[in-house]
Amino acid sequence: MMDVRKYKFKDEGVGIMNDLTDWNNFNSSLLIEITRPNGVFTCTGVAIDKKTILTAAHCLEGEILKVRISNDPSYNKKGKFFEVESFDLHPDYNSSESNYRSDIAKIKLKGELPSNTTFYPIIKKDTQLEGKILRLGFGARGKNNTRTLVKPEFKNVLPQEKVLELNDMYSYSGDSGGPIFIQKTGQMYLVAIHSTLSYGPEGRHSYNPLLSTHREWIAS
Repeated sequence: MMDVRKYKFKDEGVGIMNDLTDWNNFNSSLLIEITRPNGVFTCTGVAIDKKTILTAAHCLEGEILKVRISNDPSYNKKGKFFEVESFDLHPDYNSSESNYRSDIAKIKLKGELPSNTTFYPIIKKDTQLEGKILRLGFGARGKNNTRTLVKPEFKNVLPQEKVLELNDMYSYSGDSGGPIFIQKTGQMYLVAIHSTLSYGPEGRHSYNPLLSTHREWIAS
C-alpha cells in the first residue's frame, strides 16, 4: 500500500489538485463513456485492480449500446479507450425504490489497465471513517470533463441504507460513480461510490453507498 503522508493538496473550496500533487496517485479514477440510443453520456469509476472498475449502477441502468473507459485526465472522444468485456449492476439496486441504496456496478475490462495504476484497498469497516475525505469525479465543470478532487465533509452514516452521507458542495453531472477515499494514519482507503446529490434546507449533501458491506459481491 502506498504511503500518502507526503501528498500535498491544494487547499481551496473546490479542492482541485494542481501541480503540487502527483496525479498518478489518483489515476485509478477513470472516466466512463456510455452510449445510449439518445446520446453519449459520461460517469466516473474507480479501478480496484487491473481489470475491475466500480461505478454507480444508475450510470449503466437501461438500454446501453456501448461502454468505454478512459484513464486520460480529461475527456477526449478521440483519445485512447479501454474496451469493456461485461458489467453487472448490484442485485439489490432498484431505482424505483431508492436512487442511492446499493447504487453500485462493477465493470470488467477485456484488457488490463497500465502497470502504473495506483489501487487502494476497500476499507474493512464503515465505522473507521475518521480522517480526510476525498472524492474524485469527471463531472462537467465549465466546458470540460476533467479529473477533479473535492473535499466534502462527513455528515452521517445511514446504517439501514448502508450509505455515507456527506456535506458536498461541488457535485456535478458526470461525478456519479466516482470514488470516495479516506486518508488516515498515512494511508488511503476506498470507502464509497458517489451516487446522488440532494438539495434541501440543510444545504447540499450527497448519498454514497458504502463498499465495506458489499465486499462479497464485489469479489464475486
